[in-house]
Order: sequence, then C-alpha cells, then structure tokens
Amino acid sequence: MIKKKIPVTIICGFLGSGKTTLLNHILQENQNKKIAVIVNEFGEINVDSKLVKHTSEKMIELSNGCICCTLRGDLIEGVADLISNHHVDQILIESTGIGEPVPIAQAFYVHPELLALNPELPSIQNNVYVDAIITVVDSAQFLEMYNRNSIIPEDQFNRGYGQLLAEQIEGADMIILNKRDVATPEQMVTLSELFMSMNPRVKIIEAVQGKVNVTDIINTAIFDIEVAEQSSLWIAELEKKGASEADEYGIETFAYTSARRFNESRLMGLLDQGLPDNILRSKGIVALEGTDDAFLWNHAGKFLEFSKIGRFASKVEVRTEIVFIGQRLDKRMLNQFFQQALCMEDHLLF
Repeated sequence: MIKKKIPVTIICGFLGSGKTTLLNHILQENQNKKIAVIVNEFGEINVDSKLVKHTSEKMIELSNGCICCTLRGDLIEGVADLISNHHVDQILIESTGIGEPVPIAQAFYVHPELLALNPELPSIQNNVYVDAIITVVDSAQFLEMYNRNSIIPEDQFNRGYGQLLAEQIEGADMIILNKRDVATPEQMVTLSELFMSMNPRVKIIEAVQGKVNVTDIINTAIFDIEVAEQSSLWIAELEKKGASEADEYGIETFAYTSARRFNESRLMGLLDQGLPDNILRSKGIVALEGTDDAFLWNHAGKFLEFSKIGRFASKVEVRTEIVFIGQRLDKRMLNQFFQQALCMEDHLLF
C-alpha cells in the first residue's frame, strides 16, 4: 500500500496581521482532519481547555485529533517526529513575524547529495510535501508599515520593514487580506493591485478576523518549488505582460532598460536624493562602468539594497533592467532621472 504524503502549509505574516487568528480558525474548522500546528510559542494559540486531551511542555494534544507543538531545535527533526509518532492529515507551520517563507519551504526539498553527506538529517521528502505558502496581511496597517524608514528590531539581517514585507508577499502562493472590516475600500483596492503587481501568480482572499473557507486554503497543491526559488520571477512575468493598465488608484508598472552602463558616482548621487515617494517597489539588474560584475537592485518601501551578485556572461548580456511598481508613475521622468547617471560612452570590457 502506497502511503499518502502529508501536505504542509506555511503561514507567515508580520506581528498583528492576524496570522494566529487564522491558525485558530483552521483548528476549529478542522473538518474531521487530524491537524498538527507547529508554532514558536503556545501563548497566542487559543486552545479551549475542554478540548485538551494531553499536554506537555512541547505539545498539546486535543480531543478532536489536532496537535499543537512548539518548535524546539531543527524544523525537519520536528516534522519527522510528528510523522513517526502521530497520525496527522495536515501540518501547518507558523513562521515567525520576521521570517520569510521560501527558506522554510526549501527545507522540505533537501537534495539527495546533501542527505548522503549528513546521514543524521531525517529524510522526510517521501512523507510530506509543501502544499501552499500563505501570507496574512493587516489590510489597514500594511502600507504604513511597509513605508517605515527604520530597521526591524532584533532582525539579524538588518532589514527594513518594506524589505521583509516584500519577501513575504512575493514568496506567497496566497495572500489573505485580513481585517477587511477596519480597512477602507480604497486601501483594499490599492493593496490588491499592488500585490498582483508584485506577485502576478498569487491568489488573494479577503477576510475578517482570519475567517476564510478552509477548503480554499488547504489541500490546494498550489506550491511549486521551482517557481519559489526564482526570486526575480515577478520581473520576467511583468515584462511579458507589459505595463498594466492603471485604474483609479493608479498602481502600475514600468520596465526601465538600457544597454549603456551607469557611472557609479553619478548613480549613487541620484540615489542619495531618494527615489520618488510614489515608487513602492523596484527590482532588477544593474551594469556599472569599469566592471563586468552584475549588481542587484532591490528596493522596497524606504530601503534600497545594491549588491554584487555575479558577472555578466558576455558583452551582449550587459544591460540594466529594473522593473518599477508604484502609483501613477511618470515614465518620462524616470527615463530622464536615470539618463543623468549613464556613462558618456559605453566601455565594454569583454
């Protein structure tokens, strides 16, 4: 008899998004399935004491067959323990508030070569699969947080709020626009347009207090590891589609391209002035004068990352390509803005 693989759903969202409320809702509407929820702390999970069958420091077992367990040590070891010692139909993983989802999903797709080199690492790939990555958003507060000009406290990567939230949006298969009841209609439309521009493949669901139709988010088989690992996929998809038509809220895209290199000092001088406030997200590859290194341009909210990521393979591939997402973008102005930083002559090093 072939053993059926257990679906794993990864749920992320910044603090206050309603992520834990969604988890509680799924537990209550378990539809006679035995669900295991892996959380960082029990504190916020609202477990009815009348349903508790057994409890320990690491695990709460409920009379309806569901299990809540805290993450202690390695995630893979924790999942392996669940598979070995408990019969479950579904596993939910709550990501930390400042966690991005794709690295969690990658843990379930360990290459056989790595397993061979680390025999102590449990092999669970034949027992589980990632079903979906879900990001929960506070619809009323998202844009204010996204545009904060500060570093996230206690974040080991020193990311800005916009950087983290962009990672959670672009890594999602589904986005739950939670707290619809306290957001304005304009906020809901703007967020829907922004998220579809940042992640054209995403499914968007609106919710109040995390209440959704559980069948819409469980056992969807929507996750694709190859898509998830291509961090610049949204750029390629946007370029295929071309600039979207802006509606009354004005979210649109613009792809800036140039075969000429930038003069680094002039480009940095422009960036010191700051990008226009109506640009919410931009990402791409930049070519600089005097080097064949390729540089990543990664901007979200008030933060812009500019770092070397490799080398162009040949002179025909040397070019700058940046996709901008924003409200009522002035494409002529953006072209003129970057024109100031281009080299007077193109210096090919190949």
